Amino acid sequence: MLASDEQRKHKRFVPEGLTFVVFMPDFQKKIGSIRDISRDGLGCNYLCPVDEESPVAERRQMVDILLSGHSFYLSKIPCTPAHDEKENSGYESFMQNVVNRRCGLKFDQLTEEQEKQINFFLENHTVGTT
Repeated sequence: MLASDEQRKHKRFVPEGLTFVVFMPDFQKKIGSIRDISRDGLGCNYLCPVDEESPVAERRQMVDILLSGHSFYLSKIPCTPAHDEKENSGYESFMQNVVNRRCGLKFDQLTEEQEKQINFFLENHTVGTT
């Protein structure tokens, strides 16, 4: 079983504007919207074909983080999936061929520069806590 929300060590912040996570390479360049972010991980939603198994495996992944409308871009963030499940969005009848998934990622072995950039993002591009 994947880690639960109760294992969080740091406060989660809500990003300002549209903030995206790009899953690669195993996620075949899927993109999702970031719901919340902290110094040690992030929560996001992404769309997946209804007949496709979850592309999130219990193994290390690389993601990019970008903030729309700003020049913030952080690439190749190593992370491990904490959870990934279908989310009942209420749009199931509208989106018959896709399903909304909710995913949590834990950052792994960040470089000093990546830690600085995430801290900069938290201090300058968030609008509150969850």
